[in-house]
Amino acid sequence: MQRDARSQRKRLIHLDRELTGEDLADRALVHALVQADWYRASMRRTRQRFLILEGGALLLAGAATVLAALSAPAWLTASVAALVTFLAGLRRIVNWHDDWLAFSEAWAKATGVITKYRLLPAAERTPDKQQELVSTVDALVLTETRSWGRRRRELTQAAA
Repeated sequence: MQRDARSQRKRLIHLDRELTGEDLADRALVHALVQADWYRASMRRTRQRFLILEGGALLLAGAATVLAALSAPAWLTASVAALVTFLAGLRRIVNWHDDWLAFSEAWAKATGVITKYRLLPAAERTPDKQQELVSTVDALVLTETRSWGRRRRELTQAAA
């Protein structure tokens, strides 16, 4: 919990450094940037988890084969093989690869919308344009959240 708070604090500090005084006055832009930053952080986190899971499974599968070839104690070979089986089962439950791809897509879309808004001259950042930015980013979040829920339901149904 404390690690998450530190990580969030670091992201907010980084975000604050990117914003100019003029940007901070634009609450719509701040809202959009916070949402995009969440997707960026989630994208990185799920990518790391996916790579650790897949890399660990491959490494342990190879190690089990080597242990068997070296006539290692049966308990050691069986333990490593059991870990490989556990990681294979975990892969079916968590599905970090799909989450990584979904977060990446959402981050890219949010970043595109924000960039388009930031390219507008300050005089054209009217309340209507600000509302459009917030609505677009919130719709993106809702769409991604529904997609996440659908993926989870499909995983649950496939496992049953």
